[in-house]
Amino acid sequence: MFYYVSQSILSQLEGTDWADTFSFLRLFRYITFRSAGAATTALLLSWWLGPKVIAWLKRLKFGQQYQDKAESAGDLVARILTKKGTPTMGGVLVVTVMDFTALLWAQFLNPLVLLTLLSVLVLAGLGFYDDYAKIALQSSRGTTSHFKLVVQTILAVLIGIYLWVLPATRTLITDVFVPFYKYPVATGAGVLGLLITTFTIVGSSNAVNLTDGLDGLAIGCTLIVSFVFLVITYLVGNVKFTDYLQGPYVAGAGELTVFCAAMIGAGFGFL
Repeated sequence: MFYYVSQSILSQLEGTDWADTFSFLRLFRYITFRSAGAATTALLLSWWLGPKVIAWLKRLKFGQQYQDKAESAGDLVARILTKKGTPTMGGVLVVTVMDFTALLWAQFLNPLVLLTLLSVLVLAGLGFYDDYAKIALQSSRGTTSHFKLVVQTILAVLIGIYLWVLPATRTLITDVFVPFYKYPVATGAGVLGLLITTFTIVGSSNAVNLTDGLDGLAIGCTLIVSFVFLVITYLVGNVKFTDYLQGPYVAGAGELTVFCAAMIGAGFGFL
């Protein structure tokens, strides 16, 4: 939103006496500036909202009162570090702050940003439903694995098809690359690309799900990956860097750098 508002103001003031006064708004054109703003905003929002969200979840009794699988197995450490009574659904804080911050600082009309926001909301909704099922049943079972896989697969296929159909992003699906090789190993391979895209999204979602359980483990891994993706999205979204590094250029991918920065800020705030 900041980008669109700032550029609208600049265009309105162009050629007037106020143009030089508001020339600082040109900073919002730079991805690096907006990424720094997104990370800072998300961090501060997490610090401010964190205690309020925890207190709210406690009032709603959204906590783990059932026996964890590790405890039932007789794990001494699990018995000492029991999570009973710990508020769950902490992802509500991370996702809310991350999405709100991304909408503030990124060019949210960018199709890649929109797809990322959509996937985050759907998968967060799935996680919310899973946590709610655990609380309602007071059991560690939650949502069935089949239901999770069906939702994740449908989402992944829809994202892959959208990227395939959209002319600006079609090559993201049809051209298959491997690391450290500058040319695609397959071109026009839409079906293969769709399968790889689906597997990547479903696999990544479940990778985070499998690390969830120890305090800070899932968000810690997410932060590490977010830093890597922040660098990758910035590089592949810059035609000069991709030309120098002899890699594929993805138009609009630079805006995902702002989203990754928001994820990093929200993640550190959550920790």
